[in-house]
Order: sequence, then C-alpha cells, then structure tokens
Amino acid sequence: MADNLNKTRMRDTRILMIATLVLGLASRGLFPADSGAHLALQMAGYALATVCAVGRIYASTFIGGVKNDQLITTGPYAICRNPLYLFSLCGALGIGLMTGSLLCAALIFTGFYLIYLKLIAREEGFLREKFGADFEAFVKSTPKLWPDMKKFSYPDEMTFQPRYLTKAVADAVWWFAPLPVFLFIDHLQAAGVYTPPLHIF
Repeated sequence: MADNLNKTRMRDTRILMIATLVLGLASRGLFPADSGAHLALQMAGYALATVCAVGRIYASTFIGGVKNDQLITTGPYAICRNPLYLFSLCGALGIGLMTGSLLCAALIFTGFYLIYLKLIAREEGFLREKFGADFEAFVKSTPKLWPDMKKFSYPDEMTFQPRYLTKAVADAVWWFAPLPVFLFIDHLQAAGVYTPPLHIF
C-alpha cells in the first residue's frame, strides 16, 4: 500500500508542478516583472521553498527507513502528524509565489492541500490498522497538519540511515528548480523580448 500511495503522490505532484510551470510561463502577474513588488513575491516564495527543503530534510531524519515499521511521535512528528506534507505545502505556496502571481500561488497551494488531505486519510487508515491503540492515542494528542509548536519534543538520541538523508537532500533541491526559470522569463519580459499572453492577478 505504501508504494501505491507514494506513486500516486508523485504522479499528482508532477501534474501540479507542470501545470504551475505552464501557467507561470504563460502569464503576467499583478506587478510588472521588473518591479520591487514582483521581486518581493518571488523572494517570499524562495523563503518558503527554503523552509520546505530544510523542514523535509529534518523530518526525514526521523522517519527515513522506519516509516512503515515504527510510529514516530517525536521531533516534527510531535507538533503535527504529517510534517512532510506541512513542509511540502510551504514549498507549494513558495513555488506559486515565485511566478509573481497571487492567483498561481493560491491555485497550487489549494491543489496540493486537497491532494494531501486525500493521501493523509489513506495513510492514516493504514497506520490505524497497523498500530491500533497507539495510533489512536497519537491522533488524539497531535494535530493532523497544522502544527502545535508547544508540543515539540525530541529524543535524547536517535539513529538514522544516511541513504535516506541523502535522498531527502536530493529531493529538496527540486523545490528551488522553478526559480531560475521564472527569473529568466522575467528578464525576457523586462527586456521586451517576451510578453506572456495571459494577464492574471
């Protein structure tokens, strides 16, 4: 089941990413490409992508290699049950803002949010069946997605498998990949070489 869930998540993520890139390349945002406001939106997006990348790497050190064998309830998993999805939502909003369009940002965030709600429901069904009462106690004490920072805790020591950390770092790089593309398009717009056909908020 875990493999099927992962394949579904990756497929839907790719579809949303491609849709965002196409919309970002084919549209002009609310502010001119060479304006300070447009740059501020992009830098906010870059900051959120950074939060996403660092957060996902950190969360992966707790769950890498034991995801389907142990119920992890410490570190980022103490503040919410699905920190990887939480940080991915930060990244999705960040990529949307990198386009310089608030509408793009809202669309990609909403798309990811709806996909993740569906995936969380399926994953938690699997965890409920596997871990029973322990998972039910975890559900009662820990928010599903939006974090409660007061609940943060971490173990005195832990082990992790380096190959999963390496994979998490490699995956994190992709959250920054759209920015150079959007910056290049902005440069073309500012130079008058390219004018996107769509003008959206």
